[in-house]
Amino acid sequence: MKRFGLIGAATLALGISAVLPAEGGSFIEPKGVEAAALATPLPVDLPLEYVSGVDEYGSKVSQYKIDLGNRTGTLVLKMYMTEKYPKNGADTLFADVKRHRSSGFSLMDSNSAIYPGVAKGVASFDKYSPIYDLYPDIPKPKYTSGFQNVGVNKKGERFIALGVYLNSTVNNGIYYLDTPNMATGHWNVKAYFYENVNVEKRVFNEVGRYFPLLDKVRWGVAELKHNQIGRLTMLHNTPLLKEEYGKFKVARTLKNGEQYRIYGYKEISGKGYYAVGGGHFVEMNPKLAKYETPAKNKMRLVKILHEE
Repeated sequence: MKRFGLIGAATLALGISAVLPAEGGSFIEPKGVEAAALATPLPVDLPLEYVSGVDEYGSKVSQYKIDLGNRTGTLVLKMYMTEKYPKNGADTLFADVKRHRSSGFSLMDSNSAIYPGVAKGVASFDKYSPIYDLYPDIPKPKYTSGFQNVGVNKKGERFIALGVYLNSTVNNGIYYLDTPNMATGHWNVKAYFYENVNVEKRVFNEVGRYFPLLDKVRWGVAELKHNQIGRLTMLHNTPLLKEEYGKFKVARTLKNGEQYRIYGYKEISGKGYYAVGGGHFVEMNPKLAKYETPAKNKMRLVKILHEE
């Protein structure tokens, strides 16, 4: 009996040679990683609440509520337009943001969709941000504006990026996002937070690469790859097995201390094998190799980078 296991990849109708994605190789090279990369701060995934109510005209409106809980740091927002947004309007707004024109994005201290006369702006996301420095000779308050930019995620979907460093709290850390047509359901928004650190400019500069991250997600000294479920450290010199026509043969010997990324596993007649790419496998034997899994928060960040 054969059984296949994969994380984050299609599991149906797989041929023997298609057990694993080709994710940049599975051997982990422990050298050449700069200390700055290992010290790169990581954000937390921030839950958002979509609150609804009735405005002063009796219309049903909604808005995103952000609860930072009296924390300070860099708030980062990734905004996708829904199908409700007219395409011409969407294209115009994207063009405005790309040209660093003010586009009406604001962080408010209360629900401006329901109480527009009461809500006050905490930060605006416009061309006057310190990030852009379009007019360096004009003095401007540091925290009246954040950054705005546009990007494309790894699935080819366009998004607008917003962010601001908040060095103090207002309204016990509860804010509301005010954007064009926010109250009518034209946006899907995801939020991330870098606590106790100002990475406003760095995040802005990475919008075309890792946004909302600042670097690759690292597990130890190595990059944690998309669809990777673990790593294997050789405890002894261990055979690397190559499967051909349903049978294993020894491809070479893995050396004691070497590490390999694991993307899945395979079971044949009750015996398990780790899949290390290219149709190669290592026997599941704790005496031969140590298997470890990454922390859930790191796996979540990899998913954010590649799937959101």
